Amino acid sequence: MSEHLEGRKKESQLISSQLSYFAHRWEELFFLLVFALLCFQNLAFVSDFESLSSLHGAIAFFAEFEFFVVRRLSYVSNPFVVLPLAYLFASRGRPQWSRRYLDILGIYFVARMTTQLIGLNILVFDFTTSRFLLITQLLFFLPYSLLVWGWIYWRLDTSAGRTRRQLFRLDIEGEYPRPIDYLIASFSSVFSASINGIKGRSARAEFLILLHGLVIYDVMGLTLSRAVSLVQNK
Repeated sequence: MSEHLEGRKKESQLISSQLSYFAHRWEELFFLLVFALLCFQNLAFVSDFESLSSLHGAIAFFAEFEFFVVRRLSYVSNPFVVLPLAYLFASRGRPQWSRRYLDILGIYFVARMTTQLIGLNILVFDFTTSRFLLITQLLFFLPYSLLVWGWIYWRLDTSAGRTRRQLFRLDIEGEYPRPIDYLIASFSSVFSASINGIKGRSARAEFLILLHGLVIYDVMGLTLSRAVSLVQNK
């Protein structure tokens, strides 16, 4: 009986240790997920080469940019993202460069989110490619952007928290928000008329939340416009 209890105790400690390990490595797994969504979105866009080759103007420029990202930039971006993240996840300690690298990676994903959003608005005027191209892009972009916004809130708050002046106030039970709380607050913006899961403590924080809301409304508007177009074309 005692041996059984001792075995259960060791098993419980092992599970607790593994959960603690993943909790301290969540940011690496998070960025791998974000990168996977971005890659799938890019591959879905360039998969129909024949229809994209007949584009003109701003839409053609965006298509060429996506081709450049997939066929040229990926040789640099893939190792830059995957290899350091794999190393950080497997490493027992935290290298001194890890925080700076993760911040640079976050800025890269924010920049890619901006370019993708511009491209999606350009695609509204596209009548050459598949009618489902924009819908497919939006299906990948929406979770990608919500994840990125959640990270932005968390990173700014943790940075400001060092001086005991957090920028955001979350609607949570505990006193100290966890990273998952920021992600939940970001995703809740899809299911409410306003972003009520997170509030700003300053004018700059409120402006950032407003900008997040504008992005979500833009994505929803693009989805609705293309859905109406698909129904009318039937």
